[in-house]
Amino acid sequence: MKLLAALAVALAVALAIGFGGPVLAEAWLAGFLLWTLLGVGAIGVLALGHLLREEWLAPVRPPLEAAARSLPLLALMALPVLWSVETLYPWIAEETGPDDGLRAAMLQPTGFRLRAAGYLLVWAVLGWWLARPGRHQGLSALALTLLLPTMTLAGFDWVLSRDTAWYPSLQGFSLWVQGLAAALAAAILAGRPHPDSDGLPGLERALLTLGLAVLWLWFSQFIVVWMADLPEESAWYLRRLGDWGWVQLGLALPALLLAIALAAPPDHGRWRMVAVCWLLLVQFGAHLWWVVRPDAPVAQPAPWLDLAVAVGMGAAWLLWCLSPSGPARASDPRSRLPATG
Repeated sequence: MKLLAALAVALAVALAIGFGGPVLAEAWLAGFLLWTLLGVGAIGVLALGHLLREEWLAPVRPPLEAAARSLPLLALMALPVLWSVETLYPWIAEETGPDDGLRAAMLQPTGFRLRAAGYLLVWAVLGWWLARPGRHQGLSALALTLLLPTMTLAGFDWVLSRDTAWYPSLQGFSLWVQGLAAALAAAILAGRPHPDSDGLPGLERALLTLGLAVLWLWFSQFIVVWMADLPEESAWYLRRLGDWGWVQLGLALPALLLAIALAAPPDHGRWRMVAVCWLLLVQFGAHLWWVVRPDAPVAQPAPWLDLAVAVGMGAAWLLWCLSPSGPARASDPRSRLPATG
């Protein structure tokens, strides 16, 4: 099934590069970011679970490991984005490019593509590393050390550099934390931990902690921008609170607040945990769309095209994740052995 998923994505990539225009490139960027944040989020959740030796990792470890091993497919999905840099990123045009020395040096097409290849290579190696049987405390510490700067820089390159006037500080990290919450929620839905599982209370606390972290990170950045009252930073929010305000205020924020409210009382029960997971996933998708779409420099895809591209990419991603991965499976009893790295 992995070969089938790779062939399907390769065909879609070839068609997107050969025949797609700016509208399809924009829709492809949003879909690529959605599934990449889930894949890299799964690596982060695995690393945290291993590092802290948490019991909650056991019931969700198989789907997390499957998602962590999906980075080679996600690297293939990145090709249309790297091909369409001139269409997707306004700093390519000399008259709109950044005039700051460091920023101008970073935002060059060749450097952009080389950094993207580096991020994807690092994440693919980390995903393969952490998806092996056994406990990996030492490796997990190294993984988190590498994930923090690479995700922060990738968030700046792929998402935030589309606004050439703003210097965000925590947004790349915030996107990764959202990916952690969404990856754990998706793993719980896929793994369906037993109601009597020893790790269930830990999963409840982890969901609540990540939900609160997402709320705090995005709200604190908004407050800092509001207090500083800088025109460049305020403009980023004003663009999103006009025609796009309904996405955040009517969908993403209510979903996050309701998820936190449902997750706060202990002893969730199965239905409440499922509801929390779905709400976190809705918040993740809606908020990512709210962040990415208003800065489209050339074309605004119709919502149905965004959805169709994301669903098509997701079908291939799930086909890859559901494929057997050889004899070293997460369910192997050796996965409970003491740490070896």
